[in-house]
Amino acid sequence: MTRDQATQRLSELALPPGGYVVHGSGALLLRGLIDRARDLDVLARGAAWRAACRLATPEHGLHDPLVRPAPDLEIWGGWLGDDVDALIDGAELVDGWPCVELRALLAFKERLDRPQDREHIALLRAMLG
Repeated sequence: MTRDQATQRLSELALPPGGYVVHGSGALLLRGLIDRARDLDVLARGAAWRAACRLATPEHGLHDPLVRPAPDLEIWGGWLGDDVDALIDGAELVDGWPCVELRALLAFKERLDRPQDREHIALLRAMLG
């Protein structure tokens, strides 16, 4: 997925402001820090979560509920025990799109420490010092 495709997906979702945040590689993609992402992860609460549940049938992920309105788009009702409200409330707007704060993204990727995250971890560490 390219940045243009990500913004198109987010536009089509039309989720209520203040109720969602882009997390994972999508937050890097929207900032222009990477050129492509495998998919777009969105965390949602309240009215945004209810709107997401009207787009597709909610299912249970490994730990949290999610909705998949498209193969490359996942909207999550939780985030592996992280405080979703804090992540949404702490969002940074990037060209109008709410993205998870970079330190929170780094902490998440470091905690998982998956092979596919290591390049992003190095990038974030270099940026954040």
